[in-house]
Amino acid sequence: MKFAKTIAMTAITSSALIMGGCATNGYNSGLSNTAKGAAAGAAAGALIRSGGDSKDIARGALGGAAVGGAGAYILDQTR
Repeated sequence: MKFAKTIAMTAITSSALIMGGCATNGYNSGLSNTAKGAAAGAAAGALIRSGGDSKDIARGALGGAAVGGAGAYILDQTR
């Protein structure tokens, strides 16, 4: 069970970093605030749900990424 959690966390983290690389615009090589918020939300959601099985971890990561990305996008638009 612990091995499955490790695999799930590794997959979630690596996919968040890979998708964050696509979020750059122009010559800016850094991550956008929306991508950073989504990555942080995915990590937090996965950690919060880490007591369950791998499906719970994945659901937590997806929910966290959605909330984190949306929150960071809204903050970017209001500045």
